[in-house]
Amino acid sequence: MNLREGGGKVPIKNSTQNEATPYLLVDFPTRTEFDVLYSKHKSVALKDQYWQILNHRLQGHTLRECGNLFGLTRERVRQIEARFQRLVGVSYSTQTEANLTILSVHRSLLESFSDSEMHEKYLFSDDSH
Repeated sequence: MNLREGGGKVPIKNSTQNEATPYLLVDFPTRTEFDVLYSKHKSVALKDQYWQILNHRLQGHTLRECGNLFGLTRERVRQIEARFQRLVGVSYSTQTEANLTILSVHRSLLESFSDSEMHEKYLFSDDSH
């Protein structure tokens, strides 16, 4: 699946190995998020070109149309898109793992308190009428 088929979303491979849903559709990044994904690129002009290419693909342009616009081959446009999808997938996985870790820590903290400690700490009171 590619950006053109994603319907405004970025298709990334499902890392859970669920055969029923081989791809997840995630939101296309903002320009700021895109710049973070491509922070290792030194060339601003190249980042700008990638941004434009990917937006054209998102709007439904074919590989050939994008290639013609930017003087690239269809294969190079496909490579740029595939790398972008990998970067988004890694970013999505990292964020998901971080969120799960935070939830796990919160759950552990909550489980460490007994009901009476929670009652005292947060002043749960039934007679507050």
